Amino acid sequence: MRLLLTVFLCLIILSSGQFHIIDINQYNKSSIQVTVHGGVLRQGVISLDPYATIEDLLSKAGLSEDADLSSLNLETVLHDKDVLTIPTKSNDIRINQISINTADLNGLLQIPKIGEKTAQAIIDYRNQYGLFQALEDLMKVKGIGQAKFDFIKDKICL
Repeated sequence: MRLLLTVFLCLIILSSGQFHIIDINQYNKSSIQVTVHGGVLRQGVISLDPYATIEDLLSKAGLSEDADLSSLNLETVLHDKDVLTIPTKSNDIRINQISINTADLNGLLQIPKIGEKTAQAIIDYRNQYGLFQALEDLMKVKGIGQAKFDFIKDKICL
């Protein structure tokens, strides 16, 4: 009896509604926009295919002679509106700064007042939401408030 009633209700619901075909392709992005600075020939916003990696970005932006890729994971997947600073080997002040977008756990531990738990939280945040788009976004990570951010902001870069 329940089955018959359920089928009857489903038929009433289906016959009373209007159905529209949804084109799922309209929700898929055909490209992502990534901003790149630092040791590249072409700085600024670059359009890439979805799921592009840092390696794909660098092939489009071109590397400058002083680019330092030693701290980068070239297989990192980029997201729309990511911002990435490619480190350089020059005497630029950034050489002493740690990239919150590309540093691994050991690199993040070099930032003063960042312990292992907070460093892992930074990595987890990047994995879930993509690269940081502004230094201030670091305060979205649990364990980093305004005071800690103010203390470390000169020691970090994107």
